Amino acid sequence: MKPELEQIDIATTQQSFRFFKRETVFFTPFWHYHPEVELTYIINGDGTRFVGNSIAPFSNGDLVLVGKNIPHNWVGVKHNTGEKQKAIVFQFNTGIFSSFKECARFNALFELAKRGIQFKNPTEAIVALITRFEYLTAIQQLGALLELLNLLVLHKDKTLLATEIYVYNHNQKHRVDKFAKVNNYILDHLEQKLTVAQMADFTHMVPQSFCRWFKQNSGHSFITFLNKTRVENACHLLAHRKMPIQEIAFCSGFESLSHFNRTFKKYKRQSPREFVRTHIH
Repeated sequence: MKPELEQIDIATTQQSFRFFKRETVFFTPFWHYHPEVELTYIINGDGTRFVGNSIAPFSNGDLVLVGKNIPHNWVGVKHNTGEKQKAIVFQFNTGIFSSFKECARFNALFELAKRGIQFKNPTEAIVALITRFEYLTAIQQLGALLELLNLLVLHKDKTLLATEIYVYNHNQKHRVDKFAKVNNYILDHLEQKLTVAQMADFTHMVPQSFCRWFKQNSGHSFITFLNKTRVENACHLLAHRKMPIQEIAFCSGFESLSHFNRTFKKYKRQSPREFVRTHIH
C-alpha cells in the first residue's frame, strides 16, 4: 500500500462538506492524514483505533473528531460471522464556518480536535442526527451539521486522545508519509515475528537510527508500539472468540504465553483470565 496524503475533493462538488458511509468486511490498516477535520461514528465494528500516538480500542458507538493533518487509522478485527463493519464519516474544512459569528464557539472544539476527541456515551440526539443524516436534503444536511457540532461542543464526556507533546512535535505533515508505510506494514504483519533489525532493513536504516526515528514519529518506542497494539488485538479476540488464551497469544504475535501474560498485565492492569471474567458476560 502506497501511503500518501488523502485527497478529499470537496472544492469541485456542490457541497461544503463530505459525508459517506463506509461498509466493509473489516477496517483495513490505512495510516493517513488530510487537511479536513473528520468525524467518524462506528455503527458496527470493533478493533484498534490509532489517532496520533493514541492506541485504544473501539467498538459500536465509538464517536471521534480528528483535527486536520493528524494521522489516524481504524483497524478492525476479523470475525467469522460474516457481518460487515460499518461507519459514518463527515469531512469538512473548518473555514466554511468562518463567515458566521454564531459559529465562533466551534473554534475551541476544533482546537481540541488537534489531539483527537472521543465523545463517550453520545446522546440520543447526537446519534439520531448522524444516523438520519443521509435521508435529509442538502439544505437540511447543512443545518444538521451545524446542530451536530453544537451538540458536540456541549457534550461533557470528552476524552483527548493524542498527547499534547505529540501534536506539538508532529505538525510537519511531510514526516507522515514514510511512517505510514512502516505503520501499515506492522499492522499487516502483527501476528508475525517483527524485530528492530527486520524493520531497520525494511526502512533502509541502521537499527539505532530506526529506533530513534520510529519514536520521533509514533510517540512510542518500536517495542512499546508493537506490544500495545498486540495487546489491544488480543483483547478483541478474548472478547469475541472462543479460543484458548495460549492460541490468542500466538495469534496476536507473542512468542510465549508467559511474555503475553506479563505484557498484557502491564498495559491492562489485569491478567488475560481476569480480563475475560470482567469483560465477558
